Amino acid sequence: MAVLALGACIIGVCIGLVGIGGVFLVPLLVATGLPLEDAIGTSLVTFTVTGIVATAIYGRRSGIDWRSAMLTSAGSIVGGPIGAKFSVWLPEIAVRACFAAFLMVTGATTLLRRSGSELTGLERPQIGWPALVACGTVVGVGSGLTGVGGPAFLVPLLLLLKVPSSAAIGISQPNAIAASASGALGHLVFGRINLPLAALLSIAAGSGVTLGAALHKRFSGDALRKIVGVACIVFALWLSGQLLHRLRGI
Repeated sequence: MAVLALGACIIGVCIGLVGIGGVFLVPLLVATGLPLEDAIGTSLVTFTVTGIVATAIYGRRSGIDWRSAMLTSAGSIVGGPIGAKFSVWLPEIAVRACFAAFLMVTGATTLLRRSGSELTGLERPQIGWPALVACGTVVGVGSGLTGVGGPAFLVPLLLLLKVPSSAAIGISQPNAIAASASGALGHLVFGRINLPLAALLSIAAGSGVTLGAALHKRFSGDALRKIVGVACIVFALWLSGQLLHRLRGI
């Protein structure tokens, strides 16, 4: 349990800092012997709590574009239960392979963006509401399907749409509540959540988010862009390694 709590805390730091990190929690739980479906449901409950903590912190700093956050969240509320249902039907390997490719493309695109391209404050680019709702729906489906927190999908999507890194991270925090909670609800209906474990992980990850959000303030927009880009590529390579290992075992 101590190892799980420490791992959840580190994951929380990553979520609070760059919005990405939840990709590690499901494999960590599975490695300790928890069935995959239970690991996904338990992770989604944890990410719901981390989303609430991060939203409170970023909201207090006026670091959230609430219009974009609400529109993406509306889409995620619809997409989460759909993803939870699909998780029973679709091969996990195929889903994670697509996610790894998505992260790799996003990471490369983000790092190749020229320095100084990060906007701040009221200069944030405006994205139409249909695109934001569509992004949120994709995020909800992906979160419910894989157990990965919504920000891991939404931050890369917004970066591809040229949203500044800091703004994308802020928008992703309220969305994490909608994407994760709606997916968790679907898994709760199917009885695939370990609630005592979810409570422990939520406390540990929530503490990590607080630390990560504090570190977030110390980085400039371009620095955050580079950190997020590298994080996407590292997570993509890690996922690819896990998938290759599984394919060799088949």
